[in-house]
Amino acid sequence: MAEAKKPRAKRATKATSLEPRADLIELAAAPAAAVLEAVPAAKPARQAKAVEVKPASAEALFSSAQKQSDAFRQAVGEAVTVSAKGALEVNGKIIDALTIQSSTALDLWRSAISPAPLPEALKAHSQATRLAYEAASAQWKDIAESTALWFTKSLEPLHSAFQRPGR
Repeated sequence: MAEAKKPRAKRATKATSLEPRADLIELAAAPAAAVLEAVPAAKPARQAKAVEVKPASAEALFSSAQKQSDAFRQAVGEAVTVSAKGALEVNGKIIDALTIQSSTALDLWRSAISPAPLPEALKAHSQATRLAYEAASAQWKDIAESTALWFTKSLEPLHSAFQRPGR
């Protein structure tokens, strides 16, 4: 059976006073008082005179906005033209690469199934595989470079339109 808990004897606690000690308050207030005495009375800062700006005429604003709009429209047109040319070039290279790779793969399979001694067949197959891999990697590298050039040239007209001094 469980034993009943015995009540603990209360310990004697130190009597704490709720009144703050005067010496601690004085110590805390001393640095603040020194700082307040050191700061001289501040004068309000003078406001700078406002520069008068002549209102621009509506015609000048409309003319400027129209020039910027025309320049931006022309830049977008150039970007679209360059982008279309780049897309056609990259797509043509991809089609050429896939055509060449499929022809190479067929040639590789034909050489693999031709009746030849096994060592010669393996040697021819490995050499043809290496050549096919080198050709494919060169083609895809060319496609990647063409794609990067395509995006760079497509953004040049827009970039130059935003960098014009009249902007």
